[in-house]
Amino acid sequence: MKDITVIIPIHEYNENIKTILDLAINSVETQENKPKLMMVYSNKIEKEITENYSDKEIILLKNENKTDFQSQVNYAVENIDTEYFSILEYDDEYSTTFFKIANKYINELDKVDIFLPIMIEVNNENQVIKLTNESVWSKQFVGENGDMGHLNATALNNYTDFKISGGVIKKDSFIAVNGLKSNIKLAINYEFLLRMLNNGYSIFTIPKIGYKHISTREGSLFDVYGKTMNQDEKAFWFKTAKNESNFINDRVIDTSNLTEKK
Repeated sequence: MKDITVIIPIHEYNENIKTILDLAINSVETQENKPKLMMVYSNKIEKEITENYSDKEIILLKNENKTDFQSQVNYAVENIDTEYFSILEYDDEYSTTFFKIANKYINELDKVDIFLPIMIEVNNENQVIKLTNESVWSKQFVGENGDMGHLNATALNNYTDFKISGGVIKKDSFIAVNGLKSNIKLAINYEFLLRMLNNGYSIFTIPKIGYKHISTREGSLFDVYGKTMNQDEKAFWFKTAKNESNFINDRVIDTSNLTEKK
């Protein structure tokens, strides 16, 4: 079994969050192949996190710097001691056998840098909305995606809705491309995956549903984006992400005019 650390980034905390966070933690603790677990949290919620989770088998990492999602993940990755890591959003869950299955593919495909799960997205009532990351398989059967199960830039350009949460990522490869970019909004996943592909790294989608994501939680990052951005703003960020994926480092992005030219 490969050594893997699951990273939970968290910057807010209350009783409602505790309820769903405990479900996320339980989905790690009950794995057949149990990985390490790290929670990276912001300075402002240190008291709540230490009071509730110090007695568990969780590595607690306080982040006193930037606490946006991307910076939380980057900081955590710098502080793990395993070859691979996975990101668990605090309101999501892994399937019970996910890491057992993931290890099988990691051992067979040692040149792959990112293993994505097929994600089942649900609403707040746990009703299925859609599958995500599955198009790398479904479209392959009609000849669109190249090598079976492997994501390429052509597929990513056509199907931008790929997500990295729940994926298993090589630490060294992630650090080599400078992790997630804080300057990108909305299209965070899209830009990162394109940048990995542009730099010659390999991405494979495991053909099993391995991760459950609540896509309609009020107040989540993408819920806020969805409610506050118009179509022109959304198009701006995907266009910007495509351009920025050619560069390793964050660059200053001019957001003074978020309207796409017609």
